[in-house]
Amino acid sequence: MYRLIEDYTAWVEEEKRKLDLEMRSEFAFPGKIKLLPNCVFRASKPAIVGVRVLGGRIRPGQALLNIEGNEVGKIRSIRSGEEVVKEAIQGQEVAVAIEGPTVGRQINVEDILYVDLRELALKEIKSVDLNTDDKMVLEETIEVKRKLDKFWGM
Repeated sequence: MYRLIEDYTAWVEEEKRKLDLEMRSEFAFPGKIKLLPNCVFRASKPAIVGVRVLGGRIRPGQALLNIEGNEVGKIRSIRSGEEVVKEAIQGQEVAVAIEGPTVGRQINVEDILYVDLRELALKEIKSVDLNTDDKMVLEETIEVKRKLDKFWGM
């Protein structure tokens, strides 16, 4: 009897974890990166730069914002060494191809960039169980978005 209850609770936890992962893959997740010095591999078309993920996570296809709230480009791909990765998480240092900007004009070394979030997905993001670092990045992103739209996310 106890074994049956333990198996059921383990199954419920596993299903919650799978659902959480599935929800995270459907929408942009909060992310914050810093462009590393001496790691500009190509200046444009696309710009390829080394970055450190300061918080959250980044994925290909996500738009990036500068600290003023302006969109600067879109992540085309992420590489770690010789392999292409689908996602980079907090603490990782990876090379990112960013479609759109030119290094030295729209973006510079040492810049902090944020993943652009859709306002409609904000409610869903808040329903996901975020750790404290991810919550902090989400709050910073909301502040950045509110520089251009004072009522964003309300």
